[in-house]
Amino acid sequence: MAQHTAQVVAVTGVSGYIGSEVVKQLLEKGYTVRGTVRSKSNTSKVQHLLTLSDALPGQLELFEADLLKAGDFDTVVQGADFVLHTASPFFTETSDPQKDLVDPAVNGTTNVLNAAGKAGIKRVVVTSSVAAVRSGKFTEPPVNGKLYTEADWNNTSTLLGEPYNLSKTLAEKVAWDLSKKHGFELVTINPVFVFGPVLSSRADATSVLMMKSVLEGKTDELPARVCDVRDVARAHIRAIEDPSASGRHIISQPNNIPSQTVVNILKERFPQNSKLHGKDGDSSPIIDNSKALKLLGGLHPVSETMIDMAVTMIQLGVVKPE
Repeated sequence: MAQHTAQVVAVTGVSGYIGSEVVKQLLEKGYTVRGTVRSKSNTSKVQHLLTLSDALPGQLELFEADLLKAGDFDTVVQGADFVLHTASPFFTETSDPQKDLVDPAVNGTTNVLNAAGKAGIKRVVVTSSVAAVRSGKFTEPPVNGKLYTEADWNNTSTLLGEPYNLSKTLAEKVAWDLSKKHGFELVTINPVFVFGPVLSSRADATSVLMMKSVLEGKTDELPARVCDVRDVARAHIRAIEDPSASGRHIISQPNNIPSQTVVNILKERFPQNSKLHGKDGDSSPIIDNSKALKLLGGLHPVSETMIDMAVTMIQLGVVKPE
């Protein structure tokens, strides 16, 4: 049930996988949302948002804004109570990682947070990543020698080696610098690989493409560290609702999840799908998620995350049922 509130939340990147779920949950709780997209005329990317808006009229307004244009976010954040910055490129194949990944991540964060500072916003939440906590190759051991925590930083990813990880690390460091400069409270959400139900029929999100390949039997590869998009979105909202929320929050299941575990879950729900195949792997814990558990009170089990994702992808026609 909606909690009626007059509070206004500015959210960037609302057509994205995480941003869309953030908007959905904000609207359901009664917030007024000002969301940014690159183009309102691109119906394939905004139709699911218009559907949400139709269900809750008057609560969602879309603005066009370019991450690379300083000043584009000034109107969006003016008069808002909070700013949630979810927009950032997420892909790994590019011939120009500086232009395609690092510049949009760093300059986008700079432009959005400068706008928030000028508008006098008191609290900002930034979607960072576990990529800013450690490199993809785990080249640095945890600072406590056991599990990775919010105290760890990725200091080894490079433009040539791991440009996405580098982009998230640099963008988060800029965010912390700007929070000090402007004097607003900053909370970062640092999820591992995000799965869970989809709201859009598009198949361009990296995790959606991965799950599509698994369901179609084209791969047995999945990230070992996973979390649920609903928990990630809920963390953003808890970060504006809980005054004690501060600093970084890694959103993750505590243990590695082998792809065979995911396939076993999917086979039980979709026994007719003979294409599913996975592989065993290490399921030992590698991340301390206690701070996220304190903020959220609990996480969706992996079984719900994966089944709900597959079901919604089938319902929206992203993948054909077997």
